[in-house]
Amino acid sequence: MVAATNLPTRTDAGSAAMMRLGIGAVYAAAAVPLFFIYNILPASLRQAGQPPEIANLVFLAYLPFALRALWAPLVDRLGRQRAPVYRRIVLICLGLSVPGIAALLAFSPATGPLWITLAATGLIGLIATATIGLDGYLMAMLPAAERSRSAALQGGAFALGGLAMGIGILACDDAAWTVVVWLLMAIMAGFAIPALALPATAPDRPAAERAERAPAEVAHFLVSAASWRLIGLSATLHAGLALAGGALPVLQVDAGLSLGQIALVSATGANGVGLLAAWITGLAMRRLGGWPVAVLLGLTATLGFLATALGVGHVGPVTAITMSLCVMALGYGFFVTFRALVLRRCGGPLGATQAASLASLDALVATVFAILSGLVIGRYGLPVLLVLSALLCAAGAALAWRSPRETDPTA
Repeated sequence: MVAATNLPTRTDAGSAAMMRLGIGAVYAAAAVPLFFIYNILPASLRQAGQPPEIANLVFLAYLPFALRALWAPLVDRLGRQRAPVYRRIVLICLGLSVPGIAALLAFSPATGPLWITLAATGLIGLIATATIGLDGYLMAMLPAAERSRSAALQGGAFALGGLAMGIGILACDDAAWTVVVWLLMAIMAGFAIPALALPATAPDRPAAERAERAPAEVAHFLVSAASWRLIGLSATLHAGLALAGGALPVLQVDAGLSLGQIALVSATGANGVGLLAAWITGLAMRRLGGWPVAVLLGLTATLGFLATALGVGHVGPVTAITMSLCVMALGYGFFVTFRALVLRRCGGPLGATQAASLASLDALVATVFAILSGLVIGRYGLPVLLVLSALLCAAGAALAWRSPRETDPTA
């Protein structure tokens, strides 16, 4: 009798499945415009005759991810650890993002790159706010260990959204700009609707699980040793990956790939690899922990970039395709690992703000180095860029190696 009461009920299992569906839907829907802006939009600008500096300028649209900590306290203040409120914020932001894509219809890559960047910035601002709300929702609904384990689901769903976007762009190869934008809206709407499955009420949890720590103000949280290790990991390992990743759109176009081929490689192929990478990284973290996985990612990236730098000559289609697949796979591995470490670290009334602060700094690093990649490859060439990327990734592996291990294998 007593043992039976500890078994999960059918309702609990159904609620958990609906939560997984909703969490996956949020990240899949968010991935559609994010990957379009990151992978396809720079290539579209380049094909329209824009120079590399202008094509890479579109990465400025990612600044809302770097600045979301500025309005994360407002989201926390509205949410107050209440799952239904955070859920409502997520759904409203996703709902506004779908028609927000229509703003791209007013401009052309050939004549309005700056206006396109501005419209994309507003769209990403909505997506960034949705991710803040989802973090608050997760902290209101799940204990720290379960939040950390959900990172692999988020990464896999993110890859799935990018994969669907890439297949759609591939199917519309050489289509008009307006057709591409309408397609983007349809795909995002298809992924956003299942986000309604997010349960509005938290499952019953033991008191020991509900009593999460309530850390000090965010400023004190960020200057702690644990937070500095996460910031350092971003400033090294993620910086190296972003430096290499930011050069991919220019390399792909210069290698002679069409927009449809770029969609096939950067969105379809690379996100297909990303699905596998997210799954493998999740399994590895369950066995090894987050920091050891970060070491493996850093070492793999270092060796791969150095080997490519030594062997690269003329950048042809094979080199561009191989780099795209490898950098995207490593990027997904980093995403899952960093998310798991952040979600494990944050909690309490300011949990979403804490997570947004770390994510903002991480996004700022990625944005800056993605923009710098255009300047580095334009002035010094691909081998120098790859060597710099390798050095940054090696520093990240060294930092992760020296980081203390947590008792929970997901940390």
